[in-house]
Amino acid sequence: MIQHMASPRDPRRNRPVTIVDVANEAGVSRQTVTRALNNMPDVSASTAARVIAAATRLNYRPNRAAQGLVGGQSVVIGFVVEDLTNPFYPELASALSGLAADRDWNVMLCDLAPPSHGHGDVRETLHSLAQRVDALVGYFPEDVWSSDQLARRIPSVVLDADQVDPEAASVSIDIAPGVEAALDHFVASGRTRIGMIDCFPDPSPRRLFYRAYLERKGLAWSSQSEAWADTTHLGGIAAATRLHEQYAEMDAVLVFNDVMAVGALKSFAHAGVRVPADCAVIGIDGLEIGQLVTPELSTLEIDRGAMARHALDLVDGMLSGALPLHGPLVQRTMTHTLVLRQSA
Repeated sequence: MIQHMASPRDPRRNRPVTIVDVANEAGVSRQTVTRALNNMPDVSASTAARVIAAATRLNYRPNRAAQGLVGGQSVVIGFVVEDLTNPFYPELASALSGLAADRDWNVMLCDLAPPSHGHGDVRETLHSLAQRVDALVGYFPEDVWSSDQLARRIPSVVLDADQVDPEAASVSIDIAPGVEAALDHFVASGRTRIGMIDCFPDPSPRRLFYRAYLERKGLAWSSQSEAWADTTHLGGIAAATRLHEQYAEMDAVLVFNDVMAVGALKSFAHAGVRVPADCAVIGIDGLEIGQLVTPELSTLEIDRGAMARHALDLVDGMLSGALPLHGPLVQRTMTHTLVLRQSA
């Protein structure tokens, strides 16, 4: 399901700045801008200075995609991920690179996860990447995105953009329909003591919707029905162990992602909790690893191929000038699909 999201627009800057804009700002011809920015002869020093000043004011960046059409160079997409050890990102990277190859585009992968990366390092990494690619796609730290205004300098598509920028070009995920489908399945199966494993001490949108659902349905909830840990296999084991100890009567659990859910399956197996007879488990993401465990993991699947395709379509439109750099015309929303296997 794809929806266009409404938000206000800035008519002047809601498109890429072109060489014509620079020429108009500097009061010269387009050809003069080209010669000045490429240090070509027959441009006076004063004119060149005026052109460079105009380009700086407008935050003009030469269109490498257009240059590539002339020089035979491929468009390059910078794909930014939070942690490449999470299988979600390699699977999405595979989909993105395959679809980019179909367009004769290349993808440059950037992993922000190494522990040496503080926020300053992340800014430097993204600045360096932006100089070498035609557009950025991926996951960006909120404070870095806001302070550096990446989308104002290079076409950029944010994935899962809820906490980054409501104006950003984006492919976002509406979690509510999928979480409701998972919880509805638990209830329809006669399970009413439902727990939640989250990834933050502060509730994620997934946990907030879980709480609202239980309240709406009149089902039991307490702080003992929730646990959280980091978004890893080991985190899933730890959270599930705590949750079983503090909420032993639990008969179903929704887990923040599939990696944690696989850890939960292991924890329950060690504790003698039968899945799904004693406790049903549903993860979120739809990763291939869910089919490599026993019992196979039920999950809320996001179509990573569709996510990649929408992102590249937006990039294509922004590079060509057919789409603005931000606003409702470059925003898409996707939803999960409930995939039932053996664990629920």
